[in-house]
Amino acid sequence: MLNIAICDDELDAINKLDEILRGIAARQRIKIEIEGFTSGLSLLHHMESDKNLYDLIYLDIEMNQMDGLETAKKIRKMNERVYLIYVTGYDKYALRAYEVHPYNFIVKPVSEDSVEDSFLSVYERIQSDGLFFEYQYNKNYYKIPVIDILYFESDKRRIKIHLTNGKIQTYYNRLNLIEKELSDNNMGFWRIHQSFLINVRHIRHISFDYVELSDNACFKISKNRRKDINEQYLKMIERQFTK
Repeated sequence: MLNIAICDDELDAINKLDEILRGIAARQRIKIEIEGFTSGLSLLHHMESDKNLYDLIYLDIEMNQMDGLETAKKIRKMNERVYLIYVTGYDKYALRAYEVHPYNFIVKPVSEDSVEDSFLSVYERIQSDGLFFEYQYNKNYYKIPVIDILYFESDKRRIKIHLTNGKIQTYYNRLNLIEKELSDNNMGFWRIHQSFLINVRHIRHISFDYVELSDNACFKISKNRRKDINEQYLKMIERQFTK
């Protein structure tokens, strides 16, 4: 079951997106529940009782009282994992909007094709969040949900796996091998430094030379990797905005 919220100050827009999503879900045999909100304040108030209530939230950027950008910042303080998709008629918001790391953009007026492309893409990502990273240490096997990993750190021959619950698991391996394994399986990790491999799901903010994760940890992007990381990031913005 996928729980979805649509937040837009125009009821007709909510109803149209609701209808499109239900049609897509029916064709793809995906179970969904949808709730609509005509303001960011009403959405945030509803989430106070359960911060993990929604898997996916569609946000109109231009709304009265509290716009979508401000609403998203408050949502991110409550829930770092929920997927956000902006619905907007203006590309001028793209770079500002990425401060809260949305998954995608849909340009108004929405079309069934654009909604379906982004919805199926985020659905696949949510499904992939059920992937696991497995390793062996002292003849024991360990299995960690990929979504629970913030980053890998290399300390000589030791690998430290930093988790969202604050714990650190350690074993022996090479970061180059881990990077290849994660890349081959499209698990969404970036090598920002010789010693660090970060989970892009947990990026809170990124600039030319540093990145901040959801646990407030900040890392310098090494000089020889800055160009590549920023190109990947800009391509991600362009790809997601033009879907």
